[in-house]
Amino acid sequence: MNLDIIYKENDVIEGIVTKITKYGAFLSFDGGYFGLLHISEISFNFVNNINSYFKLGDIINVLVKKVDKNNKFLSVSLKDLPSDLNPFKEITPSKKIVSYLKEIDFSKLEKMLPIMINKELEREKTEND
Repeated sequence: MNLDIIYKENDVIEGIVTKITKYGAFLSFDGGYFGLLHISEISFNFVNNINSYFKLGDIINVLVKKVDKNNKFLSVSLKDLPSDLNPFKEITPSKKIVSYLKEIDFSKLEKMLPIMINKELEREKTEND
């Protein structure tokens, strides 16, 4: 009899917070699985401090996004949980806004932002001299 637990995408499961880093929280799950709750999957809003959401040993519900059965690794989300299961529920942007933002290519801004900042700093320096 095979007692292996099989997780599927979109399952809502419980995990135990085993490590917290600046980029996410690592969780352990039944069946020897582990996963990363990336900071971007905690909330639709900006997350400044992951420690304000949970601490080591907390048991939290998450939504399974991807399953790597070979490595027993789960990619999970807190923000995509049904609102009645999310203890951190908040006002979330409409799906229309979220899908619109996902379609925007911010790569040009990412490349140009350091240049724009340097130009502004040089302009301020010239004005103050």
